[in-house]
Amino acid sequence: MKATKISSLILILGLLAASFSSQAQSDSNVYNERVVVTSRYKPVVDETPKINVAPTITDTASTLTKSFTYDISTRRLTSLYEPSRIKAARIIGEPATKLYNNYLKLGMGNYWSPLAELYFNSLRSADRTYGIRATHRSSWGSIGRASDSLPSSTYYGQAPFSLTDIQAFGKFITPKHLQISADLGYQHDFNRYYGFSDSTLYDVMGLQRDSISRADYAVAYNRVFLNAGVKSLNTDVHALGYEANLNVADFFATYNQNELDIDVDGNLHYGFTLAQKYKGIAYLHLNYSGFLFNFNPITLPLACDSTLAAGLLNRDDSTGRSVLADLQFLNLYKANPYLDFIFSGFQIHAGGVVALDCYNVKGGKVHVYPDASVSKSFFNQLINASVDFTGDVEANTWNTIRLVNPYMAPNSMVRATSHYDLSAKVRFNFSKKIDLDVYGMYSILDDDLSFRLSDSYQLHNVFTPVYDSLTRIKVGGNFAFVNDEMLRLEAKGNYYIYRNKKTELKGDHFEQMPLYYRPSFDAGVSATINYHDKVIGRVEFICLGKTPYATTIADDGADSTLYLPLRYGVNMEIEYRHNKALSFFLKADNLLFQRYFYWQNYPSYRGLFLLGLTYTIPN
Repeated sequence: MKATKISSLILILGLLAASFSSQAQSDSNVYNERVVVTSRYKPVVDETPKINVAPTITDTASTLTKSFTYDISTRRLTSLYEPSRIKAARIIGEPATKLYNNYLKLGMGNYWSPLAELYFNSLRSADRTYGIRATHRSSWGSIGRASDSLPSSTYYGQAPFSLTDIQAFGKFITPKHLQISADLGYQHDFNRYYGFSDSTLYDVMGLQRDSISRADYAVAYNRVFLNAGVKSLNTDVHALGYEANLNVADFFATYNQNELDIDVDGNLHYGFTLAQKYKGIAYLHLNYSGFLFNFNPITLPLACDSTLAAGLLNRDDSTGRSVLADLQFLNLYKANPYLDFIFSGFQIHAGGVVALDCYNVKGGKVHVYPDASVSKSFFNQLINASVDFTGDVEANTWNTIRLVNPYMAPNSMVRATSHYDLSAKVRFNFSKKIDLDVYGMYSILDDDLSFRLSDSYQLHNVFTPVYDSLTRIKVGGNFAFVNDEMLRLEAKGNYYIYRNKKTELKGDHFEQMPLYYRPSFDAGVSATINYHDKVIGRVEFICLGKTPYATTIADDGADSTLYLPLRYGVNMEIEYRHNKALSFFLKADNLLFQRYFYWQNYPSYRGLFLLGLTYTIPN
């Protein structure tokens, strides 16, 4: 009975709900019902006791046919929970790499060729560094074989060279952000004028090699130098920065040559903003170079022309100096203002050089040179293009000349080289592994340094400088491939076209005078392999085009240019690193064993091998 009452109540409530729903439907023709399914539907029909009296429904509302569709879609639950902020973490740097304050390299090669290098420097410091470097490399071998019968045309005797360089350096940064630095050093360069064979010595002077002293054709160059400088480290915008350097060097050589160089160099720079958007720096670079040359010979190299030797070695009774002793004081003054800034992606360097040349001209001559360059990257750094228009005047001193050719004559003529250069360069960054540079340059040079054999020395083994005025076109490129620092491949090459502005009359027309010791091309290919920083090897192939060195005149008056042959060679170096303190190396040059010539009448060694080790003394 109780169950019957409950069922009746449920039925009544259902009828009332249906009636309300019908009323709502009649209010609108739009059906907005939404069914939200929260779980899988499972229809179940429960047993219900039978109702004996069926209810009747009276509904005056019309029934509308509606389409009813729905979809089941998942929705992200939005959480109202907000986690607390995490405080910034302090990054703890990795332990500093251990530094060593010394490095020793020792080696020995064929032709009695020792090698020694020593480096000592201070350890890590925020405000100072100091140390000493000492290097020595020499060779004491002979070229060719002596003959027991007739004087040999291929034996040049001992052809030694010795290079020694000792330098102490220091740098200190003050609390006011000033950097103070100084270098003190000594260099020694020893050679012999070995460019004559036994047969040449016998034909020219009627002497055997064992009858002459090696000191008669030896030459040694020495240089003591001191560099000191101060530099402000303030790089803020709208702040004035400055730098000043003093360089003093005394160069003295065999046959009483002495050269004193004084160089004072400084610049001012100031950072600025342009249109409140672009930043730039303005510079003013000033330079003074003074050179005092003194030549007062007591002896001269072997086979010097007797007339020249008699004049040079004749002493003045009152002064004790040579009658032909030479003393000259030459100077160069330069001012170089320029601006560096970036504008719309262009990196711009704009300026000029004003030089007072008291080196070539006694009274002085003013030169104005350009100093400008523009570069820009394209296609997301894939291509970088640059154009440069520059110029300068640079002194050729006894010290700079011997670095090019150590077999120069005592008291060689010095001139300053003036040049204007217009160049363009395109760099392709194909990837992080591949780089390609292509460039070209057009240069106008006055008093460009070259050499020829001096007629004042009968053995034709001493060179005198020649200064040419010419134009030069240079085109070339560099290619590099790097594979994760394990493999590096490089290729480079340059091609040159020269035109001498100096001419000479040949018959009824003028012709260019010959240019010597300027090859038509140079090229090189190299590969470097680094195997887990344990084994490092390098192989390179180099090639130098035919090089003109002299001109002969035939009986019919026709000129014929003589060339040093094409020079090519293979060099190799390999190093095995046993640990951080000890490694071993093998270096080999001229593996093709060719007897090439650096200079006329100066043949090279056929192959140089050097075996050695490096060692660091643990602290």
